[in-house]
Amino acid sequence: MSYYKFTNNDLFVNFIETNPSCKFDIYNSHIFYNNKGELAGEFASSVPGVPTGHVSLYEMNVDRTESDTGLIYAFITKDSSLTTFKTVSTSDFYSFEYGDTISGSSYPLSASIVREFFDDNHFSTMRANNETVLNDERTENLGIPLKLEDGDTTDSGLPAFDTHNVVTSLSTVARNSVDRYERLKTLLSASHINSLKNTINANSFMSPHFRYSASFSDGYARDLDVVPVNLISVPSIFYGAGIERGTLDIKYYLTGTLIGHLKDENRNGELIQVGPEGSTGSGSVAGVALYKQGFVILTGSWNLQTTGPSSDAELNYKNTGTAVTSSWLYFGVGANDGIPNDGDSADTRASASFSMMFSGSSQVPVMTMLTHAPKGELNYSNNPTYLSRSTTTGYYSSVTSSVLYSEPELDTVNIVSSSYDTPTGSFAKETYISKIGLYDKDKNLIGVTTVAKPVKKTEDREFTFKVKLDI
Repeated sequence: MSYYKFTNNDLFVNFIETNPSCKFDIYNSHIFYNNKGELAGEFASSVPGVPTGHVSLYEMNVDRTESDTGLIYAFITKDSSLTTFKTVSTSDFYSFEYGDTISGSSYPLSASIVREFFDDNHFSTMRANNETVLNDERTENLGIPLKLEDGDTTDSGLPAFDTHNVVTSLSTVARNSVDRYERLKTLLSASHINSLKNTINANSFMSPHFRYSASFSDGYARDLDVVPVNLISVPSIFYGAGIERGTLDIKYYLTGTLIGHLKDENRNGELIQVGPEGSTGSGSVAGVALYKQGFVILTGSWNLQTTGPSSDAELNYKNTGTAVTSSWLYFGVGANDGIPNDGDSADTRASASFSMMFSGSSQVPVMTMLTHAPKGELNYSNNPTYLSRSTTTGYYSSVTSSVLYSEPELDTVNIVSSSYDTPTGSFAKETYISKIGLYDKDKNLIGVTTVAKPVKKTEDREFTFKVKLDI
């Protein structure tokens, strides 16, 4: 077998840009991704192990359940390397003995789109709620402040609160500073739309609609901390490096009739209502898209039901029992926002359905390898058919009283074609290259590529095969 070493001129790395298409359909708090429904298996009601509308990272625990087959989970065995999960605190890690198994979360890890609705004056309401939580905590724990230990943070990144200063609250619950901090952390709320403030403003050079807080004479007057906002979050696993500009297509249906259609016609992130033709809000900007971060921010509050058979209908979009008119603020209701599916009431939101389509932009690194078959080389084969088996030379010969075995002398098969049917042409070494093996520095086979059709190699021919590998 012949080995050839790659030179610097034989290896190239470039990037191929792909644009995968994604489509989400939302109906009555159910999400469908790329028209895929639920697939039942032998053990699990959902073969991928995730609900419809979700993708499974690593695709583990396919058709597995905890009771029937057990679930695959991440684990680390404690050894001298002191490797552990980031979520395991230092104290918990040292409580394990060497050789113990430290378990992580069970697969599958999944992702899907998420809708969040922010009502009028949501930021000030959030601040007031947080102040109430803080005041209640201060009162219940007798006004004793949380105490820090030496150092700024722990190994897990949390503030290094004291674990020894136990305080008995008015409700007779004993908590140290760490317990109180973790309790406050779970109670306090934050505004995801406000956290995008700098990112939104950074795109304002493309359109004034990207101003987080603005008041202009031409009508772009609103503050995203004050007005109702509908935020759709798309995880990057669906689009890669970013959503391709101009591909976002959003449709709003009521009883199967299209009542709103948004597109980024200018490819600048403005989501303009382009249909139905002549409808209320047609031509207006209903929101903006952050393509690189995967967020759709909808603020269009006009009534989309001014025409058609459902012009007077109001639906229970907020799940509060109070029906409201359809607008872009309620696009995607039920998309992992905590709002359950609805029944058969007159104002049921089940009569509304939604669709969102886009193309992602992902760059795949590709290594191109040039493999050479030089002249005068690679003209012998270990294939048994390369040698003739018709030789009559004896395998055994007598030497005194013993028997000597010798390998027969075999001739190379002449496969050179000629102009006649029976005789062959003048003998020449010929082989057919059908596979190329890739080896590491220790000559371990790490990959094999097969050509579409075996290539005839003669001594006076040389070839260069181009092999590509996604890395």
